[in-house]
Order: sequence, then structure tokens, then C-alpha cells
Amino acid sequence: MSKKYYSKLNKRLNFEDVLLDALPNPIYYKDIKGDFIRCNTRFADLASTSKKKVIGKSAYEFFPKSAADRHKLIDRQIMKTLEPYEDEVHFIKKDGEVRYYNLSKAVCLDYKGMVAGIVCIMTDITERIKEKELLIQQSKFVEMGEMIAAIAHQWNEPLVELSAQIQKMQLFYSSNVIDKERVSNFVIDSMVQIQYMSETLSDFRNFLKPSVVKEEFGIKRAIKEIFEIVGKQIFYFNIKVNFEYDIDNEIYLYGYKNELKQVLLNVINNAKNKIIRINEKVPFSGIIIIKITENKKYNIIEVIDNAGAIEGSILDRLFDPFFTTKENGTGFGLYMAKIIVEDKMSGKIEVKNDGDNVIFSIKILKIKKHKNENIFIRR
Repeated sequence: MSKKYYSKLNKRLNFEDVLLDALPNPIYYKDIKGDFIRCNTRFADLASTSKKKVIGKSAYEFFPKSAADRHKLIDRQIMKTLEPYEDEVHFIKKDGEVRYYNLSKAVCLDYKGMVAGIVCIMTDITERIKEKELLIQQSKFVEMGEMIAAIAHQWNEPLVELSAQIQKMQLFYSSNVIDKERVSNFVIDSMVQIQYMSETLSDFRNFLKPSVVKEEFGIKRAIKEIFEIVGKQIFYFNIKVNFEYDIDNEIYLYGYKNELKQVLLNVINNAKNKIIRINEKVPFSGIIIIKITENKKYNIIEVIDNAGAIEGSILDRLFDPFFTTKENGTGFGLYMAKIIVEDKMSGKIEVKNDGDNVIFSIKILKIKKHKNENIFIRR
């Protein structure tokens, strides 16, 4: 090769470095083994190091192990399919600050058309995530009235039981028949009720916590946790709940668990309140059905109630911000449900009438678990 060729190549590489460094996004290239072969200054700054020190290292040097594990498998997948891929990751800087990025990945081919590696452009979405999280937390507080009412129903039974236990001990004392065994049984029975009440409060606190990092979680377990809080209240209003899925065969999702629970709680509460309003006028056998199905692309959660169809003109506006049919409603719940499902979890939320039934469908992209590895990626 001539000196002229190397001079031109060097100038081109220098130009590309200047171009990459001028871009506001962190950018990197990885070879087929997963080692970094090039990056721009933005990425090096994010990793609190220099570009030279990035080269030859792997993602495990800079990203959390869980994220590095997932993207190792994602890179393998897209190098086979040659299809681009987008994902969200969180990045913990050395000063402890958490930043959120959207990763846009694509396959690099060499001059022979063979796979040479992966190029990734990172887009900082931290402010967008924080703004959405603030709105989501505000919408949780809208649900707090319903949650506190549910806790009141949850606590009613154990409080009655504790009251009976205390009166029984008072009777034993006045009859002078207290002994060690009776005191021990009183403590054991009382602690069972107190533990139950404590767990209810713990469930409530967990619901209020924001889910700031994506995780894999079982949807059936999440539904169970919701009904551990609101189940007694629904039962109190004589509303029947049917669960149409195999409880023992768990289905895993990848996303924000508490936020999805918030969506389900909102939809379930809306169904419950519709049934209660009908019952205030005429006797009515209200039913709520929680159904889980799947197709090739999505896991589908359906919440179905039999409290009458929704008018067509209203149906099209249910997910609009600040639209409500309730006297003191905010019109915030279903709008935030749409934001959580469609924006944060790349899914779909839809509503339709089926005769006198209303069906809310929540569709979340399926994930697959790799053999011998506790790692999930979108299909």
C-alpha cells in the first residue's frame, strides 16, 4: 500500500472521529466478541474514562451486570437476524447519579458483507423518564382513596378478631382461669392477625414506590398482590371475580412492575365502581373477569366487567387526558395507564364493548428466557 493511501485513510479516520465527537449522543462500536473497538468522547465521558481506555474492554466494565448480560444475548440475536433493536437501560455514574438511555443498535458489515460487529447510539432520556415518573406518582395518589378504603375493609376482620380475643382474655381474668397455655394461645392468635394487618400496609407501601428500573416479574403474582389489597373490598360489595388462567403456570414480563399494577388497579377499580353504581339503583350480580391469554407477539391481560356497554362517543375518548364521566373524577387514571403501557412498556391498551360487557385489553410484548441463563429479552 502506498503512503498516499495511508494518508487518505488516516485523514478519513480523523474526520470520522471529529464527526463522532461532534454528535451529542454517546456512540460506540463493538466487535463480534463484544469488545469495544471505537467510541466517541460522549461515551468515554459517560464512563468517566478516556476513549483509549474504552477500547478493548467489554460492556461489563461500564454497565450493570444484568444489563450487560441481556445485551450480550441481544447482540447475538441481532447479528443473526441483521435487524435493528431498541432498548432502555439505566447507567449508574461513578458519583452515584442514575441516567436512563434509549439504545438504538444495528449490525455493522465489513466490505465482504460479513457481520463485523454492532454499532450503538445512546439517547439520554433521563429527564423524560423523571417527568413521566412524577406524573405516574401523582396518578397513584389519585388511587389512594380507593386503596385506603380497601385497607379499611382488609383490616375490619382482623380488628373484630382481636377485639374478640381481648374480651375473651378479660373473661378468663375475671373468672380467675388464666393460665400459661391460654396466654400463649392469645399471643399466637393475636400475632397472626397483627401480621396480616402489617402485610397489608407493606403491600400498600410497595404499591406507592416508583419502579425506576425495568425488571422481569410474574404477571400472575402481580395480580395476586393487587387482590391481596382490594379483594376484601370487592367481596364486600358482593362482586364475583373470576380468574381465567392457570395460576401455577407463571408468565413473565419485562418492564415496570408497580406501574403495571397501577394500570390494572385503575381498570379493576373502574369496573368495581361501575357495578356499585348499578347496585345502588337495582339489584345486580356484578362480575369481573381477569383473563390472561397470549399470541405470537403479546401476552394479553383482559379485565372484563358485565356492568353495561360504554357509549361509542365516550369509548373513543376514554384515554384522553382529563376526560372523565365521574362527578369528582380527574380524567387522569386511564390517560396515565396508556402512558405506562404504550410508552414505558412498548405495549398496547385498548377498550371495546362485547354486548353488555366491557373489555379492557393490555398487551405486553413477550419475552423469552434463554436456557441456563436467568435473562429475558423481547421476542
